[in-house]
Amino acid sequence: MKKINRLMLILSLLIPLLTAAQNNEQSSLVQSLKNHLVILASDSLEGRGLGTDGRIKARTYIENHFKKAGLLTYDDDYFQNFEMRFYLINLIGANIIGYLPGNDPELKNEFIVIGAHYDHLGYYFENNEKVVFNGADDNASGVATLLELVRYFCANPYLTGRSLLFIAFDAEESGLIGSEHFVSENTKFEMKSLKAMFSLDMVGMYSANQGLSLHGIAAFRGGEELASAIAEKQNILLQNTTGRITSGTDTKPFGDAGIPAVHAFTGLKSPYHKPEDNYDLLDYEGMAKVSLYLRELITQMSLLPEIQPAFPVKNEKKKQPVKFNWGVIAHAGSSHNTFPDEFFRAKNVFAGSAGFFMQLQTPGPFYLQPELLYDYNGSKSENGTFRRHTLTIPLNIQYNLAKATKGQYRIYPFAGVYYRYTFLGENDFDGLNYADVFETQEWGLNLGFGMNVMGLHLAWTWRRGITNISRNTGVNIFNSGSYFTVGYRF
Repeated sequence: MKKINRLMLILSLLIPLLTAAQNNEQSSLVQSLKNHLVILASDSLEGRGLGTDGRIKARTYIENHFKKAGLLTYDDDYFQNFEMRFYLINLIGANIIGYLPGNDPELKNEFIVIGAHYDHLGYYFENNEKVVFNGADDNASGVATLLELVRYFCANPYLTGRSLLFIAFDAEESGLIGSEHFVSENTKFEMKSLKAMFSLDMVGMYSANQGLSLHGIAAFRGGEELASAIAEKQNILLQNTTGRITSGTDTKPFGDAGIPAVHAFTGLKSPYHKPEDNYDLLDYEGMAKVSLYLRELITQMSLLPEIQPAFPVKNEKKKQPVKFNWGVIAHAGSSHNTFPDEFFRAKNVFAGSAGFFMQLQTPGPFYLQPELLYDYNGSKSENGTFRRHTLTIPLNIQYNLAKATKGQYRIYPFAGVYYRYTFLGENDFDGLNYADVFETQEWGLNLGFGMNVMGLHLAWTWRRGITNISRNTGVNIFNSGSYFTVGYRF
């Protein structure tokens, strides 16, 4: 009886100490999360928008925390750079990547990805004042939680069996560009070794949302049961524990690649995509609960004997829809007329055209490019220099021999047809009654070879008429030309 009484006394002394330690850890975590938000969602970071110095500051802040925690670098440094196009501007984006090796000899070659996008919408001017989209919940909250998970797991590296791969994604707001680039261009980690992915995107409104949503957790075999058991233990409310992988955040490219992915999310309760999304509105106690919950969930997932999809996950990218581009284009070269019945070829004269083009980009290697041109062409004739002013409409099919990711360059041959309508003709600048002597309509063929670098198009184009432009019976005349082509895609 005395031993039992002593044990009860010891427990009565320990429980308050353990509770106090837990409360201190919670308070410390709340303060750390808030410290991150004060910086990441400040006006000085300019909404972390494309092309802003604030986005570079955010990038440096994340890199410094990765380095301080001791994460291993993705390559020589933490950055996976990529090119992207925003209207007429070409920009360099950067995913920030570090990893922590696991401890299980068999499992450490498998990875759990924990990601959060750090970009937001930037700013605009109103009445000569800068209005900043600080993006506290979207998604400084996710980045802050990511950084605290980095700090925790690096301080306790013995906890995990599988390796952990931490990624702060760029350009999510511009169309998941950063995460798509990682999935398509990552060369360091084999995709088959990535067993699970978490996207922490908007996790700052736990109380307002009345819980944490885990979209996609049921895509793992036993994932919903594991998540619910830990939630019950930690007294955290879970919602939307479905198997559907969210398409509106960085989970989508991973799901498309066959990797089950979870969107950790506390709803659109903040002033979503509005300048009022500021750090002082967030629920930091709730963020700390979410962070503590994710610690244990990730730890236990890293120790599972295997991580398997609960059902087949789509393991190939969806076909891209047809895309439309347009721009300006100019051709400069020479043209001449040929007289096949007389085995005669007239001398060349300068020829050129200018106008607009449109591109239809198909899911495969083909592009369809129609053009609308004012075309100035002609040939030497017995009466001097023969000129035509025409409306020319080429239609070409391009076949990509080589293509860079995101369309930064292409090399392609092309072929097609053209239609030409002549509205004015002259000989040495003397007007002709053109329609009495020549056909006003002409059809022909195009052949050529080209390349695109960013938005610039360079090509060589050859045109050959296939319809007789002469109205005189027994006389056949065909027009030909070759051109150097320059265009720019907007």
